[in-house]
Amino acid sequence: MSSKILFIDFDGTVTSEETLDAAIGMCLPREMVLDGLKRLQSGGWTLGEAVTFAFEQIPSSRLADIIEYVRTVPVRPGFDELLDSMKDMGIPVVVISGGLKPYVDEKIEPYIDKILDVYSLDVDVSGPFIKLNSDFKGKTDFMDKPAVMKQYSQDIAICVGDGYSDIEMAMASQKIFARGVLAEELKKKGIPFTEWEDFYDVKKAMEASARHGLLPPKPCFEDKRGRTLCPNVFYLPKR
Repeated sequence: MSSKILFIDFDGTVTSEETLDAAIGMCLPREMVLDGLKRLQSGGWTLGEAVTFAFEQIPSSRLADIIEYVRTVPVRPGFDELLDSMKDMGIPVVVISGGLKPYVDEKIEPYIDKILDVYSLDVDVSGPFIKLNSDFKGKTDFMDKPAVMKQYSQDIAICVGDGYSDIEMAMASQKIFARGVLAEELKKKGIPFTEWEDFYDVKKAMEASARHGLLPPKPCFEDKRGRTLCPNVFYLPKR
């Protein structure tokens, strides 16, 4: 296995919108969605519990509507170019999604030859309501991204993400590209990262790092779980 692997989130990262959140919002009453969000933010629910509850309220017949919606959402600019660059650099790409396999697979299909693996949630629509299944169900999330990452033997894990579901993936990575909620949470924790807006930013930073090397290492620190982390960031060339 390569000494480096690039792990990329899907919803809100590969897609230009938070497709999982939007799918839930389009299928459930606003009051129910807001109540679930409050419980999640207050710590009453884990992310996995919130997502599971939400989809258990969505009729199986709405899966077709969800897939049709995701078809309309553009892929974030620069994704294909980043994949080409990573192939040239010999860095495998793995997509890890807490979203639904039917729409993830369909959206990724044009790029599948450039991606090592894709992980997402299996969907059971044999009953009246959607049921989710995961081979990597964790204590707090239905898709335990660090558990997926442990399937590989890379020396350096690089991740790209944007949301709450990417926090644990970031904590398990040595190099982090973050935007949105993920960037806000990492700032609160004092964890260094490279901010990005589109995949052209990630591509430029990775290529610059290959040419010039990484920035000097940041000091190692111990997180709240007692784990020693030694993250780093990449050069991000000015536009």
